[in-house]
Amino acid sequence: MRGDITYSGRARRVAVLRCLVAAVVVTILLAGLTALIFWLVVRPKPIDYTVTRAVARHFNVTPPPDATANATFYLTLAAANPNRRVSVLYEWVEFRVLYGEEAQLAVEDAPAFRQPRRNETLLDVRAVARSVPVGGQAARELRHDLAAGEVGVDVRMRARVRFETGGVRSRRYSLQAFCSPVVIALPPPSSARPFQSVPCDVAIS
Repeated sequence: MRGDITYSGRARRVAVLRCLVAAVVVTILLAGLTALIFWLVVRPKPIDYTVTRAVARHFNVTPPPDATANATFYLTLAAANPNRRVSVLYEWVEFRVLYGEEAQLAVEDAPAFRQPRRNETLLDVRAVARSVPVGGQAARELRHDLAAGEVGVDVRMRARVRFETGGVRSRRYSLQAFCSPVVIALPPPSSARPFQSVPCDVAIS
């Protein structure tokens, strides 16, 4: 009799476990199916990003070893949403100014915002580098660029976004925009060249 009770208890636990696993699998499948239907019906077009302005002030690099960089970068990125039915919710946005693969000069967060349909939003960013350590090779190259009157940097934007249409929101996506090279002419202004807009490569996952 005791054996029958033990077996019955195990059977119930196995049945409950199977139900929980089945519920989780069904939930995941439904979520994936909803996302797929949303994507197929709405078919959102890619968002275009372009650096339309880049200015650097008080840019200096101390000599190696123990080189450091100081600068204030003023950037404007144009985010173009060409979709007729889809707005974009930016829940978190971050900008980085990089020099090659070695030096990260400045990082700045931007406030969350909602971008309407068929809209171009200008994102103004002020990113400050304060005594940022720079490797010897990068420092030498940066000092050479500063002496030449212009410097080429990379601008990277990372964001967490959701797409919205008809009150329905998609799952969260990771968005990255990489803009390179962003060539910044340095003062004096009289000798500065007009800034050339830089389109960005965009990836959404």
